[in-house]
Amino acid sequence: MGAEDPFLMGPSYVPAAGIRRFLSGTPAIVGMLALADMVELVAEAGIDAIRDKSVGLTDHVLEIADELLVPVGVEVASPRVAELRGGHVTLNHPLMREATAALWERDVIPDYRDPYGLRIGLSPLSTSYAEVRSGLESVRDVLAGLTG
Repeated sequence: MGAEDPFLMGPSYVPAAGIRRFLSGTPAIVGMLALADMVELVAEAGIDAIRDKSVGLTDHVLEIADELLVPVGVEVASPRVAELRGGHVTLNHPLMREATAALWERDVIPDYRDPYGLRIGLSPLSTSYAEVRSGLESVRDVLAGLTG
């Protein structure tokens, strides 16, 4: 967390300027109290149901990406086989850095990974299928605006 670019995840560590360099990835114990309710929710839902929804959401991303984004030059970088991927999907396009900034302005909050990946993290307990479609439609619209 104290790195100059914490999401670069490169081969070397470059500390951030100033006091920020002393941040660590370990959360404060008091701050973790807020997790208690979420831990209960996970226990109530069950890990198998959560994984099933995760697979459903990521499959849905792939279907919509094939429909809306592959035609505008987006490449799916994540495995298409559910057993080989986690709860996120990465979509590549040369203009994804710029697209990510524009998406944040639209309240669509993916994250960017070099060299040109849009990482879509999906929380099975709080993300709906409709939100996935809406978000990916925004990706398509932003890329269309950037490519003219």
